[in-house]
Amino acid sequence: MTGEKRNILNQILRNWPKGTVGTLAWFREYGGYQQLLDYYQKAPWVTKIGSGAYIQHGDTVDWRGGLYAVQNQLNLFVHAGGKTALELSGFGHNLQLGQTAKVYLFASEKIQLPKWFIKHPWEDQLCFKQLNIFQSRPDFGLMHFNTGNFEIKGSAPERAMFELCALIPNYHSFEEAGHFMESLLTLRCEYVQTLLEACSSIKAKRLFLYFADTYSMPWFQKLDIKNIDLGKGKRQVAANGILNKKYQITVPDETKSIRLTDIP
Repeated sequence: MTGEKRNILNQILRNWPKGTVGTLAWFREYGGYQQLLDYYQKAPWVTKIGSGAYIQHGDTVDWRGGLYAVQNQLNLFVHAGGKTALELSGFGHNLQLGQTAKVYLFASEKIQLPKWFIKHPWEDQLCFKQLNIFQSRPDFGLMHFNTGNFEIKGSAPERAMFELCALIPNYHSFEEAGHFMESLLTLRCEYVQTLLEACSSIKAKRLFLYFADTYSMPWFQKLDIKNIDLGKGKRQVAANGILNKKYQITVPDETKSIRLTDIP
């Protein structure tokens, strides 16, 4: 191997975190090119996993290492959100034995993920959606999750719960959302207030408040609900459900036993 090829490889390896994907676009920043990557692949120092995507030879990479490349090398504004972000924050994992985990990834605008990321046989199932419910504050409530060798961007618990509520009932049940809300005892009230005021989804806001009220979250009473636009009229969320008069949403019949003290 020539000195030039070795020097480029050394630069790449020094800046390439273990457990992540390296993209051709990123390699080019260090002087790499397709023919050189083909040479490295034969050596073998790298393993190709898709068009323009590689991992270090012998390395193990999961969806988080792929998302790292999407966020930090391709600079696409995609983040781990909803249920996935809550689980990354340590709030439960209700997966039953034999099931495949579903990873929820969101973008605030129309973005096309690279084919290698979509088609790669990750151990977990990807669910990628455009979810533009924080139009005025698209970056608010995001944080970095440390995975050991690298970080990925995802939703803080406050924002993640809004995102989960936005996907009820098509992707999440009332029961599942309730289990998560019960564990969110330490949400930051000022964050929740900002998100409630910035959120454009009436359904997500009403559901968030419904769950917080129902499970008597300690931060709920500190919210200034008068400054929140909750829209007008009823919203059918649960098919064949009953109407919750306070938040004007239909909820499953099994919630009849719940008594909210301030429902008319």
